[in-house]
Amino acid sequence: MEEPKKAKLSQQAAEQLLDMIMEEHRYDSGSKLPNENELSELLGVSRTTLREAISFLVAQGVLEFQRGKGTFVARELPRFPVDMTTLTDLKSRARAQDLFEMRLIFEPATVALACARASDEELEQIRRKAERMEQAAATGGDWPAADQDFHLSIIRASHNEYMRRLYPIINDAVSEILQISENRRHMQEIALADNRMILDFLLRRDDAGARYAMSIHMKHLIHTLKV
Repeated sequence: MEEPKKAKLSQQAAEQLLDMIMEEHRYDSGSKLPNENELSELLGVSRTTLREAISFLVAQGVLEFQRGKGTFVARELPRFPVDMTTLTDLKSRARAQDLFEMRLIFEPATVALACARASDEELEQIRRKAERMEQAAATGGDWPAADQDFHLSIIRASHNEYMRRLYPIINDAVSEILQISENRRHMQEIALADNRMILDFLLRRDDAGARYAMSIHMKHLIHTLKV
């Protein structure tokens, strides 16, 4: 019963911090946040809970982490309200299936947009992300993280801000599913084969083919959850 409580605390901390930035204007755009000890004391939470709250706000584009310097308020804050609803409690096949059905609705359209809008450099970045996933799978590395990077690079190449803001929330939920999945090996095989197909259509800027390939990929994952 600890996990739901912990998730709730981190969400509350994120909401408090967001209010300090957006409503109270305690921290201006580009300003540095207090150190971890001060901020956790201010919010009345543990440092672990604080880190989770900060990670969420980083994913939403409210905060930026600069290595060796600390955490800063983003210079350009989101133009629309941050949705504090997180896709947690996915430890059931039904909820996991809901997630992939949602991905089935919007990711095929996103990859089609990427075919039309991606620069040649962005397509090359997507190709490199696919290569890294292949390497991670072959060497026993963190292939789920590499797979998520591949999909995130496609989202970015679509140049749709709302999709880009939504994906980190989905990404966290996908990570949770992979951690509890009994079919990780099978999901890896599916992801490798399907990503090759998606990449092939993307590099040829075949939007219809890429849309179809992404749809097939999501349907494969949904089927895996049922077996």
